[in-house]
Amino acid sequence: MNGRLRRLLPAVAAAVVFCSEMTAAAENYLRADLSPELAVDFVDPRRAEKSATFADGERLRFKLGWSLFTVARAELETMPGKHRGREALRIRLQARTNAFADAFYKVRNQSVSWISRDVSASFLYAAQQSEGGDDRNTRAVFDPEELTAYYENLLKDEVRDPVAILPGTFDPLGIVFFVRALDFEVGDRLVIPTSNGKEFFFTVVHVVDRVKRRFASGKQEAFVLEPDIKDLGGVFKRSPGGYLRFFFSTDDRKLPLRMESKVAVGRFWAELTEIEEP
Repeated sequence: MNGRLRRLLPAVAAAVVFCSEMTAAAENYLRADLSPELAVDFVDPRRAEKSATFADGERLRFKLGWSLFTVARAELETMPGKHRGREALRIRLQARTNAFADAFYKVRNQSVSWISRDVSASFLYAAQQSEGGDDRNTRAVFDPEELTAYYENLLKDEVRDPVAILPGTFDPLGIVFFVRALDFEVGDRLVIPTSNGKEFFFTVVHVVDRVKRRFASGKQEAFVLEPDIKDLGGVFKRSPGGYLRFFFSTDDRKLPLRMESKVAVGRFWAELTEIEEP
């Protein structure tokens, strides 16, 4: 079992940053131009009707695991503030593996996203990651006026050339909160402009079902969302029949109740366990 866990825990590290997986699932689905087929479902973040119930602050706690094993904990916090003088929301995701998983693949991650208070664009995405002894410290800086974004690797003193973005482009963490602010129904397809600072691409998310089931937070109805992962590399490329699935509550809060995925090395998941609101 130890060998399987060692091979699996890099995938669990992906579960640790489960919110950004929604975007990671589309990172290889890059398009310089939006096809006519997808243009029909393009969501313009500046014009879309939104209900951001999290805008006054929120703290969500999760447990994360593989199969029957809980291997990590995560906390997702949203706080209003200002970014370079602009009204904004700061979203912070902190995650760490537990003592059991530390023995195989220790993870200590923090990601911070600054988005506009009206949830219409990203300003900054910063990620500090320590996974299995490999440390990373990166940023994606967005300029909504100039319509550019660029990537910085702070440990390597590397700054990449800016890439062109569309108005209303979101980062890998902020996009989850944009989706939460939307009103959607089963059958909808959401095509959202996204960038990690290195590339510009469209995240494609399908609203595939509405279910009633028991979660760690109680029995309730949830929308089932699945990002398009047909061109995803890594462990998904080696996983025919694999999937990545998210459950959002059907009320105005659109709480991320659960994430689950099936890949070649097993099933990993994240479950909402605690909610703190002002």
